[in-house]
Amino acid sequence: MTYYADLTPYTYDTDRSSPGTGQTAGPGETAGPGETDGPASRAFRGLPQVNVGWLARVRPYAKGDAPPGLVDALKGMRHTHRVEQTRGYHFCPWCAARLLGLVGARDNCPRGSAEIRVIGEGVVYAAPELITHYVEAHGYAPPAEFVRAVLASSG
Repeated sequence: MTYYADLTPYTYDTDRSSPGTGQTAGPGETAGPGETDGPASRAFRGLPQVNVGWLARVRPYAKGDAPPGLVDALKGMRHTHRVEQTRGYHFCPWCAARLLGLVGARDNCPRGSAEIRVIGEGVVYAAPELITHYVEAHGYAPPAEFVRAVLASSG
């Protein structure tokens, strides 16, 4: 997976998105391969998107305890806020390194193949679906404004 610092402009997969918006198909548009036209993709049309949780094993990241409800909210968002489905998987870089060489390791390594979007105040947060695992298993502490948006969206 590509590394992007938190809260930088989202540029990862804009070539499959609507011109100039970084969005997937909206009302009246046809979603292409790997895209969704569900409510999570339509609701944020026109808002700037920023990165959250695009981590890499060789880069430091903010760590801390997850606030109550964050992990459960993110788990739910993997189903309700999922966009940009890809045809391959990305494996957790920390778990993959730990499991390297073990028989069946790929089957037991957390993996993701899509992203989630969370609407904040005037911004949309774009995160890999593995963000849930990063928070729960590796102590990743997403930016406070992202956490507030996630908790507000789930409650």
